[in-house]
Parts: sequence; structure tokens; C-alpha cells
Amino acid sequence: MKFLPLYFLFGVVFTMQSQIKITDIHGNFGKVKQSFNVEDSKTGNFAIFLEGNDQVFGILYNKNFEEIGRLSAPDLSSKFKSILGYQIEGKNISLLMNTLNGRSYGLIRFDFETETGTSQELDFKIKGEKVLDAVNYNNNVYLLTLPTFSSQLNFYSFKNMLKPTLTEVAFDKADFLDRKDRSRRLYDILKDSEISSVEVGEPNSLELTSKKIKLYQNGKNLILTSDDAIEFTYVINIDLQTFEKNVRRFEKPTIDGFKMALRTNSFVDDGKLFQLIANSDILKFRIYDLTSEEIIKEYSLTDDDELYLKNTPIVQEGGDFKAYRELETTNQFLRKTVAGDIGLSVYKSEGTYQITMGSTAEKENGYVIMGGALGGMVGAIVVSSINQLTTSYSLYKNTKSVKITGLFNEDLNHVEGEVPENPFDTIKTSLEKIGGTQAETIFKVEDQYVFGYFAKKVEIYSLYKLYK
Repeated sequence: MKFLPLYFLFGVVFTMQSQIKITDIHGNFGKVKQSFNVEDSKTGNFAIFLEGNDQVFGILYNKNFEEIGRLSAPDLSSKFKSILGYQIEGKNISLLMNTLNGRSYGLIRFDFETETGTSQELDFKIKGEKVLDAVNYNNNVYLLTLPTFSSQLNFYSFKNMLKPTLTEVAFDKADFLDRKDRSRRLYDILKDSEISSVEVGEPNSLELTSKKIKLYQNGKNLILTSDDAIEFTYVINIDLQTFEKNVRRFEKPTIDGFKMALRTNSFVDDGKLFQLIANSDILKFRIYDLTSEEIIKEYSLTDDDELYLKNTPIVQEGGDFKAYRELETTNQFLRKTVAGDIGLSVYKSEGTYQITMGSTAEKENGYVIMGGALGGMVGAIVVSSINQLTTSYSLYKNTKSVKITGLFNEDLNHVEGEVPENPFDTIKTSLEKIGGTQAETIFKVEDQYVFGYFAKKVEIYSLYKLYK
């Protein structure tokens, strides 16, 4: 048995030949529940954090992957479960946390200059507001909340971590009209739905994108979409510098007949709005240009038609009796799709759109969505707001879905060809070959994918980067 660690490490080198090892992180970390990372856009420095039983360990690297400091900080009390965002001042990193009910807030600070780590609960509470999510922009954390019974969004800026400031964004009565042009409150649209934060320009699982409410961030620009209505997609744009807002309503394709059985959803990517609508008899797929608001392309097929939009088999994954199976007909695909939460995701690579359509169902393995976050290990903190890429990957590899993926050119015409492996596929295959990994994280350094994991057998945390 004493030779097992050497054998294990040899296996890692063999299976990881398509990747480059950055480093092995040795240390007395104890039981590592989870890992996460933060990045400094000014210097290129990044930090890896490992959550132990009652401490959080931080290891700071420069952009050349050279370690420049490490220390630990005491964890906050167990009621603080979610990391919302971070702030970096030189070699001082502050992590903002809250409780799952969104009422209480706290900080964990890592000062790599003085080699001290501290934690404290803030004198700041949220009451009478639903916490939607948090975003990071320009080294600032913005907490996004929805006041009860309102048509207003509140943005709490944590530029001063100890004393957040509030900006109120109020909407007009005419901003959210229903199919009969009656005014709706934003609260009525968002109150019963989970919000899912989507990583722009990356592969996204149907578990994430099948949510009715989605949040997209591209720098200072936020896009909040709602598909709670069968007839429309509401698209809300907010500028984080000026807090100017814009609301638009995009009609969905129509289907004759019984509408109670309809399933609809949408996805935003590359300046376009993609809409999917289906029942057990028909599927329609529409694409809008978000700038001109004109329809670029529309597809329609029935359960008797060939499913010509696909470049993959109809795949069902994560079922109770068989983890992977392939379906044969359009009729089977439609029936399975409308039996779950319908969704689609769009990933553009080298000028070609990879568009995945289908639906997902809750998987009984401990993985749940919490405000766009992945939680599964008891006691582990939720890190989706700062590590959306990791959350997207975790859901991607733990899917319970039925789906197809099709290839489309720049004009959104379907094209023939084999769907290429995306970065998530590469990482998933590598880690499955290794086995025994936990506390995985994925991030980018200068547009290069980096992933890390804790190997339980040898108690080492390893970092790798993918070949470009």
C-alpha cells in the first residue's frame, strides 16, 4: 500500500498528457470541502482558496503561475454559506459572504503583505427584499435585490465593504405589459422563480439555462431575462456605471391549439435572443437580433418530421435505470422535452454556433441549484457568484437531461458536421480517468482554461492548464 501514492501520481501524468501541469499544492489542509478562486484584472494575479473544516486557506499566484504568498483565515460562523463577491487592493483580498436567506453579511480578509487573515460579521441586514444575485464589476461587488410588491431593483454597492451604498432602479408601469397590455409588477414576474447566472461565451448546462429567469453580465452591462410568460420574453438591460435601464418585450413563436402544455425558454448570446417553444406535437426555434429587434431566423418542425436541427444523437443522460441512452425519433424527443424544464444553450466557437436544445429534470444526487449556485457537499460554501465557470462545469458534468446539439453558421443556417469537443468535455474526460478527485475549480488566466482538484489519496491540490 505504501506505493499507492506513486502509482497514483504516475496515472495522473499519463492521463493528463493533453494538459500541462502548473503546480502541486502541498500543505496541511485537512479535509478540503471545496476550492474556489479570484482574479486581479489589474495585475493578473490570482488566488486559490481551499475550504477546510474551520479555516479557509489562500494561496496567491502571479500571472506566471509563481506562488507569491499563502496564509489562512478563520471561517465565519456556519450560518454564512455563500460567497457573493470579492475586492482586491494590492495583495489584500476581501471575500463578501452572506447567509442563505440573504439577511446577514460578513467578510473574510486575506492580507498577503502582513500575512494575516481575519473574519468579521457586518452591521448590515436585508429585510423585506428578495436577494436575486451579486455581480462583480470594476473591483466592486453589487448585491441585486427585489423589494417586496415593487417594480424596482435595488443595487447595494460594496465599494466600501463595511458601509454599502444603495442605488434604486425603478421601472414604469408600461415596462412589463402582458398579452392584453395590462401592467405587471416586476415583483410578480420574479417572485416565484429562481434566478440563474449565465457565464457569457462559455458552455452552459441545461440545468442552468432551463431556469425562467436568467442574468447575463458583459462588463458593465447586465441583462436580466424572464420567460415566465408563454407569449413574451422580457429583456432588461442595466448599465452598472450609470444605472440607466431599458426594458423590451419580444414575442415568442405561436403554436395553435392547447397552450397549457407549452414549454418555453430563451437564451442570450452574441447580441442575439434565441427562443425555444414546444409541446408534444411541435417545436419552434426563433432568433432575434437584439439591436434591431428583427427576427433573423425561425425553424419549425412537428413530431412526424426528421429532427434535422441536430448534429448529435438524441441523448438522454442521468436516468434512473441507465445513465446514458439514445432516443430515435422526433416524437420521443418532444415528449421527453416537455416532460421536464425546457431550455437551450448557445456556445460559439471559431465562427460556429453549437446550440443545445432539450430539457432537464431534478437529479437526486445532492446537487441543487441555489441562486445559480451548485451545492452538494454538506457544509460547503456556495461560490457561484464569483466562480460561475466552476458552477457551469459542475452542472454540465452532473446532468439529468434529454438533449440534442446542432451546428449553425454565422447566418444561423444549420450545417452538417461533427460537434467538436468543448473545454468542459476535455476537462470532464481527464478527471474521470483520474478518479478520486474533489473540490474542483475552473477559471481562466489570460483566456487560458485552468482547472484544479484535490486528490484525496495523496492529499495534494493540483493545477493544470489546457493546451490552446
